[in-house]
This record gives sequence, C-alpha cells and structure tokens, in this order.
Amino acid sequence: MTSVLRSPKSRGFTLVELLVVIGIIAVLIAILLPALQAARRQANMVQCQSNMRQCALALIMYIDANKGKHPPSMVPAMEPFNVNAADSGYPNGFWWPNELVRGKYINAPNVYPEPGWSTSNKQFNKTNVFRCPEGIDEEYSQASNPGGSYPTNFNNNRFQLGATAGIDAGSAADGLGIASWYQLNSRNNSSPSNAWGVPTGNNRMTPFMGWQSGTDWTNLLDPRFQRHRGMVKKAGELIMIAEASDGNWHDQGAGNYNGVALTGKIHLARLGARHGKKTADGLNAWTNFAFFDGHVGLFPTEKFQKHSNPSTNDNAAIQMHTETIFYLRQQTRP
Repeated sequence: MTSVLRSPKSRGFTLVELLVVIGIIAVLIAILLPALQAARRQANMVQCQSNMRQCALALIMYIDANKGKHPPSMVPAMEPFNVNAADSGYPNGFWWPNELVRGKYINAPNVYPEPGWSTSNKQFNKTNVFRCPEGIDEEYSQASNPGGSYPTNFNNNRFQLGATAGIDAGSAADGLGIASWYQLNSRNNSSPSNAWGVPTGNNRMTPFMGWQSGTDWTNLLDPRFQRHRGMVKKAGELIMIAEASDGNWHDQGAGNYNGVALTGKIHLARLGARHGKKTADGLNAWTNFAFFDGHVGLFPTEKFQKHSNPSTNDNAAIQMHTETIFYLRQQTRP
C-alpha cells in the first residue's frame, strides 16, 4: 500500500504579528512624510525661482528692444470713467505679462482663448511661468484689491490680472490675458511727489510705474514718470520682480491679524510670503526677489517688516538687507 506524504500545514500570521507590522509601517510613514513634504516644498521654491528668473530675463530683453525704456507695470483699459485711455495707445490696457507674451519674449498660457471672452470663465494651465507653485491655486479666483495686511495673508498669495485698472476686462476683450503671481517693483502715480523722486521727505521712486483707473493718459508722457535702464546703478541689488498679488505692494499701512492691530510690526503688508516655515506669530515666511541682473534670491519677509514707526513710510523705516534695494535713489546711499 502506497503511503501519501502530506506537506506540513502552512502557518498564517497571528493578529499580534499583523498589528506589529502595521505599527512599523505607520512609524515609517510618520517619519518619512515630513521629509517628503519638505522636499516637495523645496522643489516648488526652486521652481518659483526658475520662473522668476525667466520672467526677469524676458523683461531685460523687452527693455533692450525698447531702447532701454522700462515698460509700465499697468495702464488702465478704456472704460466709461476713463474715456481718454484710447488716446494712451492702450485701449484695452497694458499689463506687463501680457506684453512680454505678445512680443514673444516669453511663452505663457492665455486664459482667454478668443476676444470677447468672459472674465468669469478663465481657462487656466498650471504650467504658467508666471505661476508660483506655492501660491494660492487658480480655483480660488484672483486677488481682490487692496492686498492683504501681512505677507502670509491669503490675498497676497493669489494671482492677479491687473484688476484694479480694469485691465482684466480689457484683456478679455483683447483675447490675451496672462495670470501672474508676480509683480514688478512698481508704485502707482497717486502720489506724484514720491513717484517723481523729489529729494525731500519720503523718497520712494521705484524702477517701474503703474497707472490707476481714471488717470489722465498724458501722465504717461511726463518725463518725471519715465524710467529707463540708465537709472539702474546696482543691477545685482535693485529688485525687479517680487512675489505679490497687488501691483501697488509698496508702503502700505499695517492692518490687523485676528483682530489685533499690527501697527509697529508690519510695513510691506502686501508683499507675498509663500515659502519655508512661518514665523511663530504666523505673519511672515520667505519670499523670492528677482533682480535687474537676472538672478533670484530667497529672503525672510520678517526682515522687511519690523520697525518703530510704520506711519512714516520712509526708506529708513524698513530694516533693509545690504543686497536688497527697493527704490532707485537707495542705490546712491551707503
């Protein structure tokens, strides 16, 4: 009689063993996730720097092609309250990212597929070179104006399409609109004495100028508002592009945070802070600046915030880094 050999019965995992394995996996995930998150954020920050560098180089080429003249950051579109806008040469307004794309200095996706498109139906593409990977997603809509009260504020880190000057509507009519999470180092012409650089009192003459809705277009021709390459003396220190959502992100008074007034704490309230770890008070983090020589640097926004008297809005009020110059006349100061 032939005997039948039986294999030993396979032994399964016990409940305790399964729980131990699950526990080990959970510990490994807890250890690895923060590292993966940090690596992802670092990659996004580097991508943001790359985007800003491309924008800066495109702007340098634009300036070279226009005999060294700096473009405006924005000009109003023709609207019922600003009928002279057509005489400015920009009946649909001027928005600096639009013009870089129109002139083929850089490529970026157009949110308006055809002229007359609705501003409420923008067609986005996340590969936009004007998009900060750590900015607020397009789905949250563009930033309202004015901007936020401190750098990490939600409103400072959304996109913009020149809405304050009616430029968004003009872009839709034109069939060309480029959403941007970056802004030029620009002030508007609401305070001419500062914008002209009169050497008395507050002297905040920026490398670019912007115009508000309702502005007389002839201001574009005023030589005191003109900016050109010859004004740039320290290209490696003068800021060209900043992370922000408000075209007029300079010199804004402090607001409040959770009902607490920020007077004496925040100066560049509309500057965006999208990178790195937030400060203990939640108001600041890190931001990128692109400079006139084309390089991009990462800086803690807290260094540009705290000072004794934010109401003065003067150059001395900001604790400046030696390698960051916000205003043209600061280039001649020690």
